[in-house]
Amino acid sequence: MLKRLFTLFGLGSTVLAPAALAMHDAAPDPALYERLFCDRPALYRPASPAEGAPWQTLLFDAAADPAALRALAEDALADSRVRALAWGRLREQRQPVPPGELLGVVFEVEINGGLDVLAAYADGRLRYLNHGGRVAVFETTPPALQPAWQALMAAARGASATAKPWQRDPGARPAAGQVRLSFVRSDGLAMLLGPFDALQRQPSGGPLLLAGAQMVQQIGQVLR
Repeated sequence: MLKRLFTLFGLGSTVLAPAALAMHDAAPDPALYERLFCDRPALYRPASPAEGAPWQTLLFDAAADPAALRALAEDALADSRVRALAWGRLREQRQPVPPGELLGVVFEVEINGGLDVLAAYADGRLRYLNHGGRVAVFETTPPALQPAWQALMAAARGASATAKPWQRDPGARPAAGQVRLSFVRSDGLAMLLGPFDALQRQPSGGPLLLAGAQMVQQIGQVLR
């Protein structure tokens, strides 16, 4: 029953949250999915240096100042994905980084041969990619979703402590019946992977799956 909640995004007419949401029914850009994990910096590179934001100029400077990168990584007001990328650059430079600071969590659930994906970040950004092709992008958490987002991030912090560090294969997807929970952290990606029922029974995985399913349900209600 819990797994079925991930399909509640639904069809039909929707009401968009002003200035907070972009939604479409076309097949999502593959780069949108890949950017969720913040482990492929090239996907954030501007088309030309002249078009880059200041954080892009810093991140893609081969001689980036570690102090400037650290200031960006520690900026609680910055985009969580940008912070993750900044921590990644510092790791490349073999600079010390804090262990396990959670910046985001990505749920991947195989459904009917497709993939439902929910991503939530510490700054309030949300992404939902439905296995049927619908996509929702929240740049800020709408007030109606704030309680669900807070519960989700609290559960994610607990589950992250039990996750194993991993190097993601961009081409790999969870197999049928599997759920993959990816944690975007200051010290790199970590993961929990297993059958839905098995993760649901775990002391940390169960609350996170429930929080994720409730978030998907709430997103569906906001969009109706």
